[in-house]
Order: sequence, then structure tokens, then C-alpha cells
Amino acid sequence: METIPFKAVVRMLGPIAWLAIAAGLQMVGALLFFKAPVDLILVFTGATITFGVYLLNRFTDDEDSYNYPEQRMFFQKKSILIALPIGLIATSMALLAITKRLVAWHIILIVFGILYSVSVIPFIRNKSLCFIRLKNILFVKNIAVSLLWGITPFALAASQQFSVMPEKPDLLIAVVSFCLTTFITAIAYDVPDVEGDRYAGVLTIATRFGEKFTAHFLLYAGIIASLIVGISYTMGKIGLPVLILFFANILWTGIVTLPAFIIRIPVLKSYIKPLLDSQCVFCGISLIVFSFFQ
Repeated sequence: METIPFKAVVRMLGPIAWLAIAAGLQMVGALLFFKAPVDLILVFTGATITFGVYLLNRFTDDEDSYNYPEQRMFFQKKSILIALPIGLIATSMALLAITKRLVAWHIILIVFGILYSVSVIPFIRNKSLCFIRLKNILFVKNIAVSLLWGITPFALAASQQFSVMPEKPDLLIAVVSFCLTTFITAIAYDVPDVEGDRYAGVLTIATRFGEKFTAHFLLYAGIIASLIVGISYTMGKIGLPVLILFFANILWTGIVTLPAFIIRIPVLKSYIKPLLDSQCVFCGISLIVFSFFQ
């Protein structure tokens, strides 16, 4: 049996583990935000489900043949590893069920994770029935990713028996900050791959409308949301801590998003996506810090 070099494993699975860590941190932050005990089972299963879903996605990303051929070849040659994400997701669900922590949102998370990665959605193309993924639907994939990342930690924390519901305006702004910043980075995520995606026929905001439009769209989305949040604070509808949380997340998102639009050096391109993924990590850390002041 062919052995897998350790460096190759780290290089291919490291970015997915980075997202799993982000999911775990966000879960910790949300539990603290709801004044609930930090539940290690919820944190662990949140991280493993995230790892499983994104690992599953690696086996179905055909466009990687153009954008990241080494990555595509790795997962094609190691197709037996597809049992790993399936096993992680199944084990997590079983653990949640056994410990009576399984809630409806876990099912939603798994279902949408599969719909995002696997071509199971019926679609009519050229008068013929075919099957597509959420990831193949323009704009829908970005909204789905942002909502799942933005709502999941708060929905799971709210399901805890000992959770304390925060003030609704503050909770809304916290959720919006997660959803909006994930939405921005999810769209920016496709910008470095725009040439390969066009060649592969993958439809994204960047390939459909161009990089300049994409940059302006994300900038205006951030500005408009910031103005609304700022006005809400001046009207006394939200508190100072959640205002700081929102603008901290927006500022970090702006910093990590910028390189996606300006760096075209191939050797540096591989660092852009982990940098973009740091937005999810930062959201988790900022929520943990914010929870001690709210």
C-alpha cells in the first residue's frame, strides 16, 4: 500500500483543519455569548463536521484541475480517503444523538453541507436533466456559506438548556457581522481563481461580472452595513461592545480581502485563501473576547 508523505497530508488537509479550528472557536464564543457552559462535545462535533464537509468538497471540486492541479491529483489518487469525511460526519451525528445534543440545526448543517459539495440537486440544462451542487449556482453558494457560518454557532448555543438569550438587537448585529464578513470573503475567495474558473466554465461573481465590479460590490456592501450599524448605535438601539465587535470583524475582513484583488504572483497566491479563512478564526476570537464585556 502506497504511503502518503506527511508534508503532503499537512499541505492538503491543513487549510481544512484551519476552518475546523475556526468553527470550534466560534462555537466557544457563541456559548460564552449566551452565558452557557463551554460544551466540549458541541465544540468538537462542530469542528469535525466542518472538517468533514470541506474535506468532502475536495473530492468533488473538478475546477481544481485548472486552479490547483496538485491538490486535485492528490485527492483523485487518494480517493479512498473519502471514507474519512463520511465517517467524521456520521460519528459526530451519532455522538450528538447519544448525548442528546442533536438539534434540528445540526441536520440543516449536514444537509446543506452535502448539497454544497455533492451534485444531487436536479437541474434542467439544454432541455436535459442533470444534477448540480449549490456551489455551482451563482450567488446562492455565497449566501448559503455566509448563512451557515453566520447562524450555526449562535443557533447551536441557543439550543443549550442553560443558555441566556442576549438582547435581541445585540444578537442580531453579532449574527449579521458573522454573515456579512463571511459573505464578503466567500466572494473574494473566487477572485484569485478567476482565470481558471473561466477556463473551466465555473460561474462566480468574479467570472460573471469581473474583478472590478466584485471589488466595488463588496466595498459598498461593507460601507452600507457599517452605516446602518453606526446609526443604530447613535440611536441607542445597540450597545458599544457589539458595535466594536462588528467593526473589528469588518476591519479584519477588509485587511484579509485586499490581497485577493492585488496579488497575482503565483507563489504568493497559495497564501491568499488561508488568509481569507482567517476571517472565520478572527470572528471566533473576537466573539470570545466580546463575551467578557457584554
